[in-house]
Amino acid sequence: MRERLAFGILILLLIILFAFTFAVLGKGEYEPGGEAPAPPQASSSLIPTTA
Repeated sequence: MRERLAFGILILLLIILFAFTFAVLGKGEYEPGGEAPAPPQASSSLIPTTA
Protein backbone atom coordinates (compact mmCIF):
# COMPACT_ATOMS: atom_id res chain seq x y z
CA MET A 1 0.00 0.00 0.00
CA ARG A 2 2.78 2.42 0.92
CA GLU A 3 4.64 1.65 -2.29
CA ARG A 4 1.60 2.47 -4.40
CA LEU A 5 1.12 5.76 -2.58
CA ALA A 6 4.79 6.70 -3.00
CA PHE A 7 4.71 5.73 -6.67
CA GLY A 8 1.57 7.81 -7.23
CA ILE A 9 3.14 10.83 -5.56
CA LEU A 10 6.27 10.49 -7.70
CA ILE A 11 4.22 10.25 -10.89
CA LEU A 12 2.19 13.29 -9.84
CA LEU A 13 5.37 15.28 -9.17
CA LEU A 14 6.74 14.28 -12.56
CA ILE A 15 3.57 15.44 -14.31
CA ILE A 16 3.64 18.75 -12.44
CA LEU A 17 7.31 19.23 -13.32
CA PHE A 18 6.63 18.67 -17.03
CA ALA A 19 3.58 20.94 -16.95
CA PHE A 20 5.49 23.75 -15.24
CA THR A 21 8.50 23.37 -17.58
CA PHE A 22 6.42 23.55 -20.74
CA ALA A 23 4.26 26.35 -19.36
CA VAL A 24 7.38 28.48 -18.85
CA LEU A 25 9.01 27.50 -22.15
CA GLY A 26 5.75 27.82 -24.06
CA LYS A 27 5.45 31.51 -23.21
CA GLY A 28 8.51 32.17 -25.35
CA GLU A 29 9.94 34.67 -22.88
CA TYR A 30 12.46 32.39 -21.22
CA GLU A 31 16.08 33.30 -21.92
CA PRO A 32 18.80 31.03 -20.52
CA GLY A 33 20.86 33.09 -18.08
CA GLY A 34 17.95 35.31 -17.09
CA GLU A 35 18.93 38.14 -19.43
CA ALA A 36 16.55 40.29 -21.43
CA PRO A 37 16.22 39.34 -25.10
CA ALA A 38 19.14 40.82 -27.02
CA PRO A 39 19.78 41.06 -30.75
CA PRO A 40 21.82 38.17 -32.10
CA GLN A 41 25.53 38.83 -32.15
CA ALA A 42 28.28 36.99 -33.99
CA SER A 43 30.76 35.27 -31.76
CA SER A 44 34.23 36.77 -31.83
CA SER A 45 35.61 33.32 -32.63
CA LEU A 46 33.58 33.28 -35.86
CA ILE A 47 34.88 36.62 -37.12
CA PRO A 48 38.07 36.19 -39.18
CA THR A 49 40.95 38.20 -37.83
CA THR A 50 44.03 39.38 -39.71
CA ALA A 51 46.81 38.81 -37.26
